[in-house]
Amino acid sequence: MKTFRLMLLSFLLVAITKTSGVAGEGTDVVYDGEGDPVKPNVPYYISFMTSDYNLWICRMKRGSSDPNSCPQQPLMVTNPNMSAPTQVMFVLLSKSDVVRESAKLKIKFVDPPHCGESGFWRVVQRTALEGEVVLNGSESTSNNDSTFAIHQTNEYYKFTFRDGDRDYQTTISLSNEYPIYRLLSKRMSGEMEIYFYKNLTTIS
Repeated sequence: MKTFRLMLLSFLLVAITKTSGVAGEGTDVVYDGEGDPVKPNVPYYISFMTSDYNLWICRMKRGSSDPNSCPQQPLMVTNPNMSAPTQVMFVLLSKSDVVRESAKLKIKFVDPPHCGESGFWRVVQRTALEGEVVLNGSESTSNNDSTFAIHQTNEYYKFTFRDGDRDYQTTISLSNEYPIYRLLSKRMSGEMEIYFYKNLTTIS
């Protein structure tokens, strides 16, 4: 009987250890286009999966063809043939050496200081159903700044947005302002499928 109790206690300890630290987060690792796990604080290009595979998430000023120009507010998506896309990094709110699905994270553009911006993505709510992504967010979690997560779709991934302690999540999608699109957060909207690449040379 004593042996059985010890075995039961060991089983419970293992179960608790396996489930602790990932409550509310998926356990599946997010992978990049090269088949490697996506890692925090590593630069990635974000490709937008549409019929036109030459779209990328960048920062651009309205009317500019240079993704490295300082934006007035919104994030943009543009053709990389104009100029090199802008890389982003994922900053996890919990300690991990890989990014997992549903893990809370911050998204920031690499090397933003010359623009006088924080580079961290933040959603400004425009209506109850829609917000706009801007670049004056914060790494801090104390001020209820925007947090994001990555979820798998059928073939690719999508971003979701959580505003403070609110109990709903929305997807990040595109406006229809061709040829330069704004990134919007929308409830009950179609998802924007994306993928991640460390190197542009690996993309055909």
